[in-house]
Amino acid sequence: MVDSTSEIPPDWLGEIDGIFARGEMDATYSITNERCDAYHYTPAAGLLGIISSGHLWATDVEFLNDAQELTYAGTGLLRALEGERDTVSLREHQLAGNVGGGKITQELGPREERREEWGCHKNAGTDGLGLLEALGTIIDGLEQMRGPSRTSALHVYVSCFCQDGDLLSQWRGYGGAGGYSIGFKKNSIQDMAMRFEKGEFHRISYGFNETVKNEPAEFFPEYLHSGLTLMDDYLRALTMIKNRAFREEQEWRLMIPREGVRHDVEFRVGPVGVTPYLRVQFPLDAVTNVIVGPGQHHAERMNGTRQLLDRYGMGHVPVIPSTTSLRL
Repeated sequence: MVDSTSEIPPDWLGEIDGIFARGEMDATYSITNERCDAYHYTPAAGLLGIISSGHLWATDVEFLNDAQELTYAGTGLLRALEGERDTVSLREHQLAGNVGGGKITQELGPREERREEWGCHKNAGTDGLGLLEALGTIIDGLEQMRGPSRTSALHVYVSCFCQDGDLLSQWRGYGGAGGYSIGFKKNSIQDMAMRFEKGEFHRISYGFNETVKNEPAEFFPEYLHSGLTLMDDYLRALTMIKNRAFREEQEWRLMIPREGVRHDVEFRVGPVGVTPYLRVQFPLDAVTNVIVGPGQHHAERMNGTRQLLDRYGMGHVPVIPSTTSLRL
């Protein structure tokens, strides 16, 4: 936090000005295609469990394959909110008439203009010390989530989907040898999310600064106010922005946030040990198709998938062979 004798820290939004606008970026960055299907990649055991139970698993995000989950966006968000806390602190010093007030006034004008142009976080400092306290609480929560003990009461459960149902990198990373991708209607997943308090289904954005510049209203509140919380105002930015290195995944994400652990949380053994998850039921008509991935015994796997779907009342669901010529 700024004090009246310290150097004025730079405005974090000033760095965003140098980021390319969406139209200037490479085509692979844009994932705005709103096709009706989203695909969940899974090995054979996952396909069997999903179809036979009529449930997807939403896994605690900290236990997913990507080691940067929460920490990548958390780092960017932490820096942004620390910068906003500095701005609010400057406003408080100006109002109090502290030493350096002229310099502070000169600095605050351009900052407020940037926020107005950006379209979010307007009126920094309007709520005074109450806003400083709110930002401080969120910052403390983010630091706690990124620390070695991770003792935060906030838990986020997610189930991941891809825009493309026959993508080579997804077969390699998630389908495994002889994997499958299950197509779901996006509007059905949205309905599934809405059955949970604060549940959401949303596409992932890639690159924190790029997202701040191109999609601010999707991830940041329009106004700063003393009632800000991580859960209500910044959770989507924390969980729905990933490193640009993952942009080929074209990911969509079902997200269920929780404060505390409730009775419906279940546990299984995963790659990192005991893994918390939630079961999310889907209707039979939510599934649009199943793509049988590359691998050995392809004809038999197509036949087995057809019989599995027929057995559980999904005779209407097509079984489609992958066009990928990957040898597994």
